[in-house]
Amino acid sequence: MKAISSGVRKWLCSCAAVIAVAGASVANAQAPTNLCSNAPTISAAGAYSGSTIGASATGTATCGSNASADVWFRFVSPVTGQIRFDTCSPVTNFDTIINVRTGCPGSGAQLACNDDAPAGFCDADPNGSVGTSRALVTLTAGQVVFVRIAAALPGVTGNFVLNVTTPPPPPPPTLGPDVTVFNLTDVARTGAATENGVNITAYAVGTESCNRGDTPVAWYDAPGARENLHPVIAQNVFRLKSFTQNGATFQRFEQLGQSWLKHGFLSVNGNACGTCIQPPDGGDQLGVNCSDPYGSGLNGDPNLLGARSRVNAATGFFAMPVVKGNSTGNAAIRGRAQVPTADVTAQPAGTRFYVDAHYVTQDDHQHVHPGQSVATNSLNNATWREINIQGGTGTPSFIGANVQQQPGIFAWRAADANVTLVSADHDDVPNPNNFVFPNTTLRGRFWVAAKVTPMSGGLWRYEYAVYNLNSDRSAGSFSVPFPADGVESDFYFRHPLSHSGEPFSNAPWTMTKANGRLNFSTESFGANQNANAIRWGTMYNFGFTANVAPTTGAASIGLFKPGTANAPAAIDAVNLPVPTVPPSCAADFNGDGTANPDDLSDYIACYFSQPPCEAADVNNDFNVDPDDLSDFIAIYFAGC
Repeated sequence: MKAISSGVRKWLCSCAAVIAVAGASVANAQAPTNLCSNAPTISAAGAYSGSTIGASATGTATCGSNASADVWFRFVSPVTGQIRFDTCSPVTNFDTIINVRTGCPGSGAQLACNDDAPAGFCDADPNGSVGTSRALVTLTAGQVVFVRIAAALPGVTGNFVLNVTTPPPPPPPTLGPDVTVFNLTDVARTGAATENGVNITAYAVGTESCNRGDTPVAWYDAPGARENLHPVIAQNVFRLKSFTQNGATFQRFEQLGQSWLKHGFLSVNGNACGTCIQPPDGGDQLGVNCSDPYGSGLNGDPNLLGARSRVNAATGFFAMPVVKGNSTGNAAIRGRAQVPTADVTAQPAGTRFYVDAHYVTQDDHQHVHPGQSVATNSLNNATWREINIQGGTGTPSFIGANVQQQPGIFAWRAADANVTLVSADHDDVPNPNNFVFPNTTLRGRFWVAAKVTPMSGGLWRYEYAVYNLNSDRSAGSFSVPFPADGVESDFYFRHPLSHSGEPFSNAPWTMTKANGRLNFSTESFGANQNANAIRWGTMYNFGFTANVAPTTGAASIGLFKPGTANAPAAIDAVNLPVPTVPPSCAADFNGDGTANPDDLSDYIACYFSQPPCEAADVNNDFNVDPDDLSDFIAIYFAGC
């Protein structure tokens, strides 16, 4: 019980009128009742008035007097967190206790009982009062408790106000659902077999995912409306190998093989990557800071593997019903990460191998951060790690740690600081979650790595690797500047084979030289929708030797699938080493490297065509007229 001096009591009384004017808010909710079973329900923060005058003693508690008259409220918590109940108010005119229980007398348990609030608790507040109490309880949203107000001494009754204070609501999610690969746990060699005349060795990579966001990630897999709201997992194998040519040694980083997609199921919501916040839907979600492991046995189980061709990695969408377990070929390798056996056996000293794994899921890929207009959570969903491949005949083991939130192409730059690595993005794909994120788009990203090695005889070796992280539009061409009089040789192209029944072509790309560029390309989308484009989660290699020194410039990635209106047909990867192209000569109208009468006749034909061709506007005044003709004639006779 509180011992309050007469001076304090007088101060409190003198403040009562001031407090009332200052706006002490009392919610005139339904009055509390003497019977717990009939207690009125309150479910919001506020101030609730009541009185024990005329009530009887119905409950017991571990504080105060069990002979005191009491009244009850039924409280339904509107939030999860710590709830404060107190009687701090000038209306409260007797020494109170607060008792919080999970049920009425005879059932439930006591959660809190308090007679005296901490010293100064009410005096620090203009609404300070005589004999106040304060109880703190931690509840979950929707939890029901019963709050008993009584006197600290028997036979005492009076009026009171019960103040209910709830924590502020949590801020809206900003990070959203954000699944990453926390750990590559193991790599299994599942076997070898001959397919289409090539001996193939297959691997599977174990993964442990983590939700780095602030919202659970969907992990649903049961047949029904949400069957496709779960992650799929891609696995890839890479090699870094040295080659000697023209008196110089250069390295090439290439993708040896790719797997089909493991379909996720039943998150265990572990604590491997932090303190897991258990999600409301249990195993159908990956909670915030929660982890979920799949060993290589599960990630390499053909019955759980589905085709990459069914998944749009930009949106994370794949059609229902979910199709898995339908890969074809030898049981030892079908659906797994397949590599030519010759690429992992009898390799020269210094050859290094790597794996990466990549999660794709809809809610992660479509979330847009507040204040942004482009979804970017999908850009951190891959992790790589170096392995000892044990000569291609044993079970691989890991070398070093995981490198999280990076695709495998980053391993080349990690091994050689002289490698240039840049991203190239396109933000044109509409966000299908337009209801939640109106007028937003999805970011498609390519990574391009390059290195140029000087060789004897005035030659240079150019090596490029292009990794499509998540672009569903894919890439159908890759080009770099190249002078018309330059000489190239030893063209190299490499891609991981599609297999196990995927519909995609494995036809090699071709190289052409025209219009001041070296261009590498596959068939167009219009000619063959299943052409050998650089699809998501795969990396292609392009290499050549040239008598042209490098400079810093841009390569161009031609997008394979058509986009929406005004979407780019190609994107640039800038700040890469590329062949040097001398400044063009304006007199060389046809761009063949020399100025001769053909250029004059070609210009005249362009100028007099109906309508005149755009290139005829020599002075760039947006009008083709006699000034342009006279200007070009002057340029032509000035020569180069």
